[in-house]
Amino acid sequence: MYKNGFTFLEIMLIIGLLAILFFIIIFSINPNVQIAKIRNSKRQADVLSIYTAINQYRDANSGQLPIGITNQAKAICQEGCIESEGLNPQIDISTELNPYLRFNRIPIDPLQTGIILTSYMVYVNDQGRVVVSAPLAENGVIIDTVN
Repeated sequence: MYKNGFTFLEIMLIIGLLAILFFIIIFSINPNVQIAKIRNSKRQADVLSIYTAINQYRDANSGQLPIGITNQAKAICQEGCIESEGLNPQIDISTELNPYLRFNRIPIDPLQTGIILTSYMVYVNDQGRVVVSAPLAENGVIIDTVN
């Protein structure tokens, strides 16, 4: 007499095959790489937003850059921070740029956890072009307004 249903061995084979397929899919998708790509996309948008705001400020102010942007790379800090020179220079350009930025504030890197820095840098290169960069970019990607 035959019974309708699956044997224990058949069920275990199906579960094993499903597990193998699951791990193949997870490793091919690699969620960590995908999440890093998403964060890099936000960084790219933020860098372009800051760069555009600097150019709009320059257009509105007879070609002058916000005070403090020089040929030395400086970390852009959040509104109200204390600007500094020397080893770890930082600059607060939020007052000048807020009218030109979305939501009227400097964007902050997705991995930045502090309350002072945005994790974006700004400087004027040798050709006189303003460069905004995201040094925390992941997966070996370089994000700046030159590349």
